[in-house]
Amino acid sequence: MMSKMNDLAYDIEQLYIDGLSARQIAVELGCPVEMVLGAIAEMGVDDMAESTQGEAVFASMVKDLV
Repeated sequence: MMSKMNDLAYDIEQLYIDGLSARQIAVELGCPVEMVLGAIAEMGVDDMAESTQGEAVFASMVKDLV
């Protein structure tokens, strides 16, 4: 059981490094997004892909206002 969890954590880490968001990783691995977010949190980082997407949307909205 522990080996499967370690494998999953490794897969999450590799997909995260490859630039996938938590949501994309969850779909790719067929596991709950909460599990992916927990693994990312244990790595001590934020879900950068989600943050970057949010920043892009915000920047686009601000640009439209100016």
